[in-house]
Amino acid sequence: MKTPQAVHSREELITAGWPPDVEVEPRTVDVHIGHIRRALNRYGPEVIRTVRSVGYSLDMFSSE
Repeated sequence: MKTPQAVHSREELITAGWPPDVEVEPRTVDVHIGHIRRALNRYGPEVIRTVRSVGYSLDMFSSE
């Protein structure tokens, strides 16, 4: 949220979201993003953008 529209890799999200002593697979991030998307989409347009082969970004301020 501090850097909207910046693309964050799965590894960056793992580092930011899980303790260092927990083993997390990159696919786990995809599953969590899916849950967050479904929850947010109930209240408005999609704000999480998937950047194929790179990661995810927040597009909550996009003009689309």
